[in-house]
This record gives sequence, structure tokens and C-alpha cells, in this order.
Amino acid sequence: MYAGAPGGRAIGNVISMSLNSVSPAGYGRFLLLALALPLACFKGGSDEVGTTDMSTTDTGSADSSCEVGTLDCACTGGDGCDPGLECTDGICTMILSDCGNGQVEADEQCDDGNADNTDACTTLCMPPSCDDGIVSGDEIDIDCGIAACNVGCDFGQACQIANDCLFPVCGPDGDDGMVCQLPASCSDWLAFTPGATDGIIQIDPDGAAGDIPPAEVFCHMSKDGGGWTLVFTASDDGEDTWTWNNRAKLAGEPDAVGDLDSTNLDFMSPAYHTLPATDILFIHQPSDVWAHYANVGDGVMTLGQIVLAAGSPVCDYNLGGNGHELAGGTLTSSGQLCDTDLYFNLGDHEMDLASCMDFGSGSNTATFGPVWSADKGAGCPFDDPAEFGLGPHGPCGACPPNFVSTEFDYLGYGNALNLNTGAAGAGENYMQIYVR
Repeated sequence: MYAGAPGGRAIGNVISMSLNSVSPAGYGRFLLLALALPLACFKGGSDEVGTTDMSTTDTGSADSSCEVGTLDCACTGGDGCDPGLECTDGICTMILSDCGNGQVEADEQCDDGNADNTDACTTLCMPPSCDDGIVSGDEIDIDCGIAACNVGCDFGQACQIANDCLFPVCGPDGDDGMVCQLPASCSDWLAFTPGATDGIIQIDPDGAAGDIPPAEVFCHMSKDGGGWTLVFTASDDGEDTWTWNNRAKLAGEPDAVGDLDSTNLDFMSPAYHTLPATDILFIHQPSDVWAHYANVGDGVMTLGQIVLAAGSPVCDYNLGGNGHELAGGTLTSSGQLCDTDLYFNLGDHEMDLASCMDFGSGSNTATFGPVWSADKGAGCPFDDPAEFGLGPHGPCGACPPNFVSTEFDYLGYGNALNLNTGAAGAGENYMQIYVR
């Protein structure tokens, strides 16, 4: 305690009294002792004499581990900081780059101060690359182009020549530009992709500049050269889809039925109405008996237009054996089948011409759409054609009224050859139509 404090008086008296009796020689030693006693006795919060607390507490100094001029530490004299840092309120902080100001800052690799992405430095302040998400350097479109990236551009991306595209077709975009085109059909796809296998692709029958929207289709690539586009399925699936009352759908009335995930069920692709057809392929399941008919169309008309152009009913007693001839397949003339030719929209020829032409006459079992000639008991050709078509049954005079709204699941030559061996109503018996 200080000498003026209670308890300090006794020490002061001792010092005063002792000085009077100390010899000159011992005076110096006594004085040192007198000065040392108050220091030895001073300790915060303790009344014990003779002990000393040498501990210290630093309450105001900077962190000794923080090096001046480095990130998050104090600036040097004159507000200095290491490169890449700036002094903000006495602390060194990261410099925030300003790409485009012509100065290379922070993590920038370059900064030429312009907005030209075709030169050596892009607006990302880095050199052009094939994964920068912009059209840069010699790229034709974003991160693509054979010259720049050795990667063709995808459908809908810009192009200058066919080799700029993954699928090598470059054509007008309808807006004074050129873009990579979708294939027009499965046949188009196969021509440029010889190893293509069965599967779903996207096509655009009239190109990016046309009015027809792109559509997903299923391609069959194995039978008779491949390149077949699925456009239609008639299925024994318990649904009344392809009926006489709905026959306009088969004649090109725009519609889409079903989906590509279940093409064993009644199905109509948008391509039925948009894709020009020359050849037609029929595949029956579960038998896999197939029939290819060449040059049925002119390459301009769709299948719906081909059906419509055939007229209805077709009543020609000289037509038997003179339909569209089989070009390939496993279909043979046997059972009830009169021949392997393909026909359309047949009237019942077991009666006279007038009766054949009259849908409401007697038992005129006319049909609409693709059909085969068979003998149901009255002889060839064209006996009861509705039983060898793909669903529609005409409103014959002797038929129940509901026939026109019922789909008859005979499935063409499947009925004539007893091929419908799957479970009834379960979508196991079906006929698919492909075009190319």
C-alpha cells in the first residue's frame, strides 16, 4: 500500500526512526531497503506483505500474428497494402475487380477494355475458351464450332456450313440467318448417322424456316434398310379410337393420339399429318410379320393425304391383285388372304356395284384406311373388308347402330392369318404403320 494509506503509516514511522540511527556507511543500504519495501508490499487485491505479482494484461495492443499490410490486417504507414489489396478504413481488403476498365485486377486474366468477344480477351476478362458459356473467339455459336472447339453445334444453333453442325445440315432459320437443322425424318437421320439404332429422335419435316413445328418420333432402323418413322398404331387395347365415325383422322384431320411411351396402344404421331411418305411399312405384333410397300406415295403427300386421295368407297372389281405390290417382308398369301397387295377404303364386293357404293345397303361391311383383300366365305376379292382393315366398320343396313362408333380390332392381315394370339383387350395384338 501507498505510505499515506491505512497501514502505511507504520512503515513510514519505521523508516523515519531507522534513519536517525543508521551510520553513514550503512545509509545507502538502508535507503534501498526503504524504497523497496513499498514496492514489495504493493499487490492489487492482497494484504500479504512480501509477495509480488509480476503478471501483466495486454488490453490495447494489435494481434501480433497479423502482419501489417496483409489481408484483413492493418495498413502500413501511408495506407499501404500488399499487391491485390487496398486500404479501407485502416484495414487491407481485397480489391474488387471491374472487368472492362482496361486494368487487370484481382483474379482477372486480362482486361482489354472492350466488348469484343472475338479477340484475345473476352468480356469475362479471360481468353476465349470452349466452356465459357458465350460465343467467343472463332466459335460459331456458344462453345461450339469445328474450327474453334472441334465440336459441332446443336440443333437450332448458328452455323455457316453443314460441318458446323452435329447433324450436318445447315439451313435458313426464317429470319435471314442460318441454323443447324433437325433431321426431316428418320430416313434423313439414318443417311447421316449410318449406325443409328431404334429409338426416339426429334424431327422437323420442313426445317427451321417452315411452319411445321418439330416433333419427337420413334425410328425403326432394322427392317428393309431402316429409316422408318412410326406414324400410327391400331391396337386391341379396349379403346374405340379408330372407328367409322372417326375416320376423318385417318384422312389427315390433324390429331395426335397416345404417346411414344406406349406405342403398343392406339397411337397417331403428328408426323402422320406432316411427314411426306413414299414407302409404307406395316409390322404386326406379337407375330412380327411385316410388309413393305414401295412407291405408295409421291414423296409429297402424307399418309393421311394418300388415304384421302384413294376415295371412298373403292369399288373396282378389276382391282383384285392390282393394288400396291409387296416390296419386301414376311407376309405371305395364305389362310383367308387373297393376295399380299395393299389397298385403301374398300367397299364390300360380294354384292353388285350399286350395293358396294352404298354404305347403307344390306351387309356392306366397308372400311376406311389401309386394308387387305380376303375371303370371308363369299370368295375373293374384297369380301367383308371391314374384317381385314384397321378398325372402321361402315354403317351397313343390316348392322347394329353402334358399329360406326366401335373399333373392330381385326388388325388387317393379322385376322386373315390368325396372328392375333395375344390377350384380347390388353394391347398385346397391334399393327404399326411406318413411313419413309
